[in-house]
Amino acid sequence: MKRLLLAGFILVGATTSTAQPGKPSQRPKLTAEQIMDRAAAALGPKAAWDKITSSVMEGTITVKSRGISGTVLLKAKRPNRFLIQQAIKGLGVTLQGYDGKVGWSKDPVQGLRKLEGAELAAAKRAALFDAHIQWRKLYRRWELVGVRKVNGRDAYAIRLSPAIGRATIEYHDTKTFRLVRTDMVTETPQGPLSMEIYPSDYRTVRGVLVPFTVLQRQRHPTGSVDVLIRLKTVKPNVPIPDNTFAMPKS
Repeated sequence: MKRLLLAGFILVGATTSTAQPGKPSQRPKLTAEQIMDRAAAALGPKAAWDKITSSVMEGTITVKSRGISGTVLLKAKRPNRFLIQQAIKGLGVTLQGYDGKVGWSKDPVQGLRKLEGAELAAAKRAALFDAHIQWRKLYRRWELVGVRKVNGRDAYAIRLSPAIGRATIEYHDTKTFRLVRTDMVTETPQGPLSMEIYPSDYRTVRGVLVPFTVLQRQRHPTGSVDVLIRLKTVKPNVPIPDNTFAMPKS
């Protein structure tokens, strides 16, 4: 599964972050590297992940405050291909993909376009099939900020800096080491979008853990908007042709 499921109506990916974590609740005893490795192991053994070569995830997306609802479909394939489709009632269909070389997006407002710069870098990071295991490939620097409260529980806050773009802050539960929050800013055609992402309801699929619920709290100039994503099905090792992820010709 993708490390972060979706970001708004555009893309999942650790792009940038300007969010500042809260005050520490205790003094951490582990290093950032040790925490990230334990977090990877918490989602299942590498041997189990290695047996999963592709996945198809389907679910629903809801923005209750705006009366918006729809469906979401995510297809992913090793080593670095993905396609996200969001069909929102009254708004249309948004597609975004990466075929191993080219990142692209298509939506009712912007039409079809090729991703570049920070957007392309985010797509490449999101495309790595088992990014939580290969996290060292995604970031050039990692730093333990401290221990913070997330939904009343202690979590290690790790600032992760990619080669392109600003840092993302991940929060991992101090007992389970599962990812419980991510602070980031996603680059969009309309400008940067700050958000907090809260994965939960982890379930076992073929020996690995997958969060079946993701709450995205988007920070807009006029206030925050909560986007709720609930997975209904996660199907591993589904045959997916490579051309599924290619940028449409028109």
